[in-house]
Amino acid sequence: MAQSQYATEAQMQQLAITPAAFARFEAASPGCVAAALQAESSIADTYLNSQYVLPLQTTPQGWDMALTLVVCYRAAFTLYFSLGFNPAAPDWQVMTSRKEWADTWLDGVAKQTITPNYADSSGLPPDSDRAGDYVVSDPTVGFTPRGDGTTANMAMLSAWSWW
Repeated sequence: MAQSQYATEAQMQQLAITPAAFARFEAASPGCVAAALQAESSIADTYLNSQYVLPLQTTPQGWDMALTLVVCYRAAFTLYFSLGFNPAAPDWQVMTSRKEWADTWLDGVAKQTITPNYADSSGLPPDSDRAGDYVVSDPTVGFTPRGDGTTANMAMLSAWSWW
C-alpha cells in the first residue's frame, strides 16, 4: 500500500509552527519536518482504517482540513519534543493541548463517534452504506411463549421454550 501523506511542509507552517521554528528544525536536522509529517500520517492511518479502505483518494483530495490539522498538530508536538521537554514553556503547553485535541479527534474516528465524509479507495461514495447488501424481513407473526400467560408460568420459560 502506498504511504499516506495528509499534510505538506507549507501547511505545517500555516497551521502549526512558525516559519522561524520550521527553519530552526530544518537547520538542526534537514528533512525532519517532512519525516514528522510522514510518521504522523502513518499514525493517522491506524485510526482511519476502522472506517475507511486506505489509502484515501489523493486526486481529487479525499479528506478535509481537519485531518491535515490533526497531522500538523501531532507532527509539531513530535518536533518540539525532539528539542527537549520543558513543561514550564508557554509553547510547550500549547503544543501539548493541541496534541491532546488531535489524539481525541483520532480516537473518535477510530471508535466511529466522529465520521468524516472522506473518499477512500473502496470506490463507494462517502455517504453510501458500507455494510453492503441487507435484507428487510416481514414483521413477527405472533409467536408467544407456551403456557397460560400467567406470571408464574412465564418465569419458568427460557428464551428457547417455544422451540
